[in-house]
Amino acid sequence: MRRLRISRTLNLSLAVTLVAMFALVIVAQSGRRVRKSEPAAVPVPSPEATQAPTPAAKPAPAFTFIVGMEKWGEVSRVSLYTYSGVLRSCVDRLNSSGSAKADPASNDMSRGDAVRQAKAEKETYVVWLQLRANNYGRPSVYDDASNVYVQYSVLAPVTAKQVTSGNTFPEAYRKSGVRVPSSTTQGDYYLNQAARGAAERILDHFHLRIPGTVPRSISED
Repeated sequence: MRRLRISRTLNLSLAVTLVAMFALVIVAQSGRRVRKSEPAAVPVPSPEATQAPTPAAKPAPAFTFIVGMEKWGEVSRVSLYTYSGVLRSCVDRLNSSGSAKADPASNDMSRGDAVRQAKAEKETYVVWLQLRANNYGRPSVYDDASNVYVQYSVLAPVTAKQVTSGNTFPEAYRKSGVRVPSSTTQGDYYLNQAARGAAERILDHFHLRIPGTVPRSISED
C-alpha cells in the first residue's frame, strides 16, 4: 500500500514536470514567432501639394503699337545714338501703361514703310516718329543738330488712317528756355523727354494716360 502511494506521487511529479516542460517549449516557440513592429511610413507629399501656385495670367493689353522712325531725315547731323534714344524713350513710355504694349521696329522706317506696315497689321497701331528741324527764324537750322523737335503720327491697322499726330519740343523741358547742345548727355536727355511727351500724347488719345510730367506748354497739331 505504501509502495503504491509512492508510485502515484512519483507519477504525479513526473506528469507535472512534463507539463511544465511542454509549457516552456510552447512559450519559447511562440516567442520566436513575435515580429518586431515596423516603423510607421513617413508620408511623402504629392507633386501637386509641393508645386508652387500658378501666378495669375497677365491681362492682355488693350492696345498694341509698333514704333518706327526715319533716321535719315532732314537733320543729317543728329547721331544714330540720339535717334536710338528717342525711339527707345517713346517705346518705354508707352509700355509704362499697363494697358499698352509697344515694340520698336527692327529697321529704319520711312513714311511709306509706316503706311505699308499699318496696312499689314490686324490690330496693332503704327507710331511713326521723325526728328524735324526747328527752322523758325533760323534759315541754316539744317546744320544745327541741337535745334530739333519730335514729330509723331499714329496710323490705324488695316486702313493706315492717321488717327492722331503732333509735335513735342525739347525746349519745354529746359529751364529758362536755355538750349543745351545735343552732343551732350543733357541735350539728349531733353530730346528723349520730348519723345516721352509724344508717347504720353498718344496714351491720352487712347485714354490710357498715366500720371506724367509733360509740361502744359507743349503744343499738339
